[in-house]
Amino acid sequence: KVRKVMTAIMTFLTFTFMILLGRMRDMLDAIGGNKNYRKGYAALREKQEDFYQRRMFGRIRDCWNRPIASAPDAWVDLMERVDPSHTSNTADLALLGTTRRCLNLGSYNYLGFASADAYCTPLVQEIFDEYCVSTCSPRVDAGTTPLHQELEQIVADFVGKKAAVTFGMGYATNSACIPTLVGKGGLIISDQLNHASIVTGARGSG
Repeated sequence: KVRKVMTAIMTFLTFTFMILLGRMRDMLDAIGGNKNYRKGYAALREKQEDFYQRRMFGRIRDCWNRPIASAPDAWVDLMERVDPSHTSNTADLALLGTTRRCLNLGSYNYLGFASADAYCTPLVQEIFDEYCVSTCSPRVDAGTTPLHQELEQIVADFVGKKAAVTFGMGYATNSACIPTLVGKGGLIISDQLNHASIVTGARGSG
């Protein structure tokens, strides 16, 4: 518990320092006559959004959207990059041509299907000979195939029910099913830390 409190405090202090430093740089730019917009033109972003993009996100953007040079397996080859100017918040990051082996903690590849697998990969390749890659698309767009029906029957048999409905993604499962099962006036008991899909589904129920 103490460690969590200290982490929260350090995070708060770091962001506070970045905000104060950004405000000071904006004040110095204003005193020096530097402006980040052309006279006579409207700003493209809101004032606070513009400040965040220029003074904060630009300095820590390499923490997100990291390109990889491998399948999103349990371990990934991260492509290393650097800001060539070392001062710009908007310049493109340059790839160094090297990779770093990293443990993957931020992928939707929960079951490892996106990587080479001795069992799954040959089956997927075999299915693609009969069905196209759009089979993974929403059934409203691409239609229902015998594969969907077979999967739903297997799920129904496994849970001991007459029928089942499967979705291609977890977010749609909650956001689409909850409004169908619960309408206006219904009671939904939901934890405040539940996934956003559950929150969306609950709000969509009326």
